[in-house]
Amino acid sequence: MRIGLVGYGAWGRVHAGVIASIPDLTLASVVCGDEESARLAAALPGVAVHRTYEAVLHDPTIDLVDIVAPNHLHASMTIAALAAGKHVLLEKPMATTLADARRVVEAAERSDRYVGVGLQLHTSRQWGRIRDLIDEGAIGKPRYANSLLFRRPFRGGAADWRFTGEQVGSWILEEAVHYIDLLLLYFRQSGLPTELSADGHLSFRGAGMHDSFTCTMRFADSAYASFSQCLGGFEHSLVTEIAGTDGAIRTSWTGAADREPNASFQLKLRRAGSADAETVPIEKSGEVYELEEQMRRLITDVPRRTPLVSARAALPAQVICLEIERAIAERRTIKLDWS
Repeated sequence: MRIGLVGYGAWGRVHAGVIASIPDLTLASVVCGDEESARLAAALPGVAVHRTYEAVLHDPTIDLVDIVAPNHLHASMTIAALAAGKHVLLEKPMATTLADARRVVEAAERSDRYVGVGLQLHTSRQWGRIRDLIDEGAIGKPRYANSLLFRRPFRGGAADWRFTGEQVGSWILEEAVHYIDLLLLYFRQSGLPTELSADGHLSFRGAGMHDSFTCTMRFADSAYASFSQCLGGFEHSLVTEIAGTDGAIRTSWTGAADREPNASFQLKLRRAGSADAETVPIEKSGEVYELEEQMRRLITDVPRRTPLVSARAALPAQVICLEIERAIAERRTIKLDWS
């Protein structure tokens, strides 16, 4: 499968390395947004380097477009790729607005192409294992969760696009969409949340976005889940606790940075019917490993048109991140209407 990679910043370079490591995938071309990334991409052996997106769309040898561009370009690039007959792997978030996210969903469902969204934590030996334990009934029905992300501030990216609201969307949407998506996955027995409340404060760095916030999602059956993000911290750590009707889970991941290949992590479980917790073995955990698994799945998933996370499946987490922004701004509980 020949892949055209769009974006060669820090995460785009990780994508390139992962693609090159999988024998049945070929990195055929890279689209670069500036001269510096183009200079770096020129060192890739046998890879065409372009400065325009159209060059990839017009290349009949490209099977799939891997979009790792700034967030505000995601929707238009996906729709253009589908119109050109390409399959698409799209980095999260799908878009910076709800209207554009819905355009992506509609375009994906009109198309006969593969469209997958980069919520690769579904493949995780750690975060995906929690889903499996819940599905097995290990803790009964989830009733409560608390998840806390504590990390160093975001890097700006090329031309500081992550510090520009029109391009990044928000710092709630940029990374928290991963963890909101996971909480929705863990609570799927309760359906989608019916309301949410949130509080936060704007960045002291003057970017006009919320670098710290806490939200609580409430479900119709009285279950609830909270998530907090702090970008004023150091290193990168995530702790999640879940209590069910019959048991509980506590898990953590800590590394020097979010792409740390040798992080420390743990998953502990008190199973239904047990008074004591056990440690669940995890071979490895980290977004580089999880990206590799998602990429490896392309070999079978693209022909079957069965994405790990479809655009439709990714939409609720996108909606909730945008509604968190509204809850903070309007200082009120937001009712969620999924009709």
